[in-house]
Amino acid sequence: MKFMAKGQKPSATGNFVEPGTMLRSMVFGTAFAIGLTFSTSPGIAQSEATDAGVEAPTQENMNENAATTEPMAQSDVSEPARVEVSGDATSSVVFMYHRFGEDEYPSTNIKIDQFKEHVAELTNGSYTVLGVPQIVSALEKGEGLPDRTVGITIDDAYRSVYEIAWPIFRENNMPFTVFVSTEQLDDGFSNYMTWDMVREMAKAGVTIGGHSQHHSHLPDLEIEAVKAELAHSADRFKQELGYVPDIFAYPYGEANDAVIAAVKEAGYKAAFGQQSGAMSVDLDFMYLPRFALNEHYGSMDRFTLAANSLPLAVTDITPANYTLTRNPPAFGFTLKEAAPNVACYPSDGDATMTRLGDERVEIRLDGPVASGRWRINCTSMGPNSRWQWFGMLYTVP
Repeated sequence: MKFMAKGQKPSATGNFVEPGTMLRSMVFGTAFAIGLTFSTSPGIAQSEATDAGVEAPTQENMNENAATTEPMAQSDVSEPARVEVSGDATSSVVFMYHRFGEDEYPSTNIKIDQFKEHVAELTNGSYTVLGVPQIVSALEKGEGLPDRTVGITIDDAYRSVYEIAWPIFRENNMPFTVFVSTEQLDDGFSNYMTWDMVREMAKAGVTIGGHSQHHSHLPDLEIEAVKAELAHSADRFKQELGYVPDIFAYPYGEANDAVIAAVKEAGYKAAFGQQSGAMSVDLDFMYLPRFALNEHYGSMDRFTLAANSLPLAVTDITPANYTLTRNPPAFGFTLKEAAPNVACYPSDGDATMTRLGDERVEIRLDGPVASGRWRINCTSMGPNSRWQWFGMLYTVP
């Protein structure tokens, strides 16, 4: 039996759009799991997705001893250990961290105790943790992965990655990827890693990925400036590491068609945003999803739910461009497989969901959304009580 909550209204199909359940509160955080016909205050979903990004460095953080040693040759780089695996899974979950044990930055930090709980969960025998390049390669080639395959990424190369996270990952033999914005290292700020540290990690088999030069809002730049960012970053990687990475993460998770084309043209074979969901063979490999983790959204309930999630297979997504040209957006998608109980959760705006037949889902908002980043997450209960998940992040001019 369905009940109409206060403020709830019927959709165009005559069905009531239900607010989020307690389980979905673990997915999105209590404030974010308010359901389609309830509004949320601006900024809630942004903190959920850890997209506060990079705090502006201060003069006090400057490291005057920022000199680097000679770059290592390509032959000095150790490839991440490739694990011989088999399976028939066509999806994987990838997590995103930023800082470790830096409690003064809760929107981008994970507490050390939380982080150790995550590692303990991933090493309990239920999951297979693989390097992101191996996951991408397997999915691109149509090779099966073990069920519950997980990849780990870290954005921005903060010093706590080297001092806190790496020793724990190394102790547990867990591969991971660090996405580096080159100018942050070149400026020599003491809260970032040095090039020597990056070289040491790369030599030990840690994957290094591209993250632009200045950690800029790339959709806000002229396309030639985007290309210049990518070219300068590539030059610095070549100078310092002896090679240019081939996987990329968009700063703040922001992209549009032109930015994605430029990243692909620069030679990157896969790129990640900051939208939630499991990655699969059906997705755009130049805008792959990740589950963001921070103090507020790093509980074990949410972590295990995300780690066990499956993709909600969709096609014909609108808007197709990841930067909105119309506000409010007319959001919709077509289900590739039957999913009768789809629920969608926007980060901003009052919305109504309409089902057009069994396959098409359309979401309409009652007014424009705030500028910045607008997110929408859609879920459906899948096989073996595992949530199927599809998320989108749009940049709003």
